[in-house]
Amino acid sequence: MNSVQEPDTADGFEGYKFRIVLLGEATVGKTSLLRRYTENVFDEEYKQTIGTTFATKDVDTTDSENNVRKVRLSIWDMGGQSTYRELRRQYMKGASAAIIVYDVTKPETFMAMNNWFESFREVSPEAPVVIAANKIDLIADRMVPQEPGLMLRDWFQAEYYETSAKDGTAVTDIFTKCAEIVLLKALSESKSPIM
Repeated sequence: MNSVQEPDTADGFEGYKFRIVLLGEATVGKTSLLRRYTENVFDEEYKQTIGTTFATKDVDTTDSENNVRKVRLSIWDMGGQSTYRELRRQYMKGASAAIIVYDVTKPETFMAMNNWFESFREVSPEAPVVIAANKIDLIADRMVPQEPGLMLRDWFQAEYYETSAKDGTAVTDIFTKCAEIVLLKALSESKSPIM
């Protein structure tokens, strides 16, 4: 299992390191969510992600005993185009978790969620998934109501957030929750007896 790295001080960071992948169709706002979270910026102009990009962010996360643990998230933003399918597969393998994003103004991106979920499960069957229903600031253009997203949450057994990279709604929450989930999972696995 490659999901947790014990605290490693080689690069000066004393804490846990996890790789999170952002998945979803092209134009759903994966890069915008990443940039809002790591740089607190939003770019109005769409720029296609070529292959993958990544950013890291250190967060303090509380474990089940209320101890604060240092966590470094390496967040990989995967281009949504089908030409990157094999490349994505390589980056998904061994990821600690996935945040799968859809655009509430584009029902086809919601309809593709199961494909993203299944392709992630193929290579990382035990890793948690978080769902981001993005672009909720576009109230007049919204075509996917909350209910289908909640059904998806139950189906995937995942956390669900309604986000806006533009105005920042729930962006920090989704990554903070992701850090908490992967930390608690890693700590519980390290305490379980080795077979």
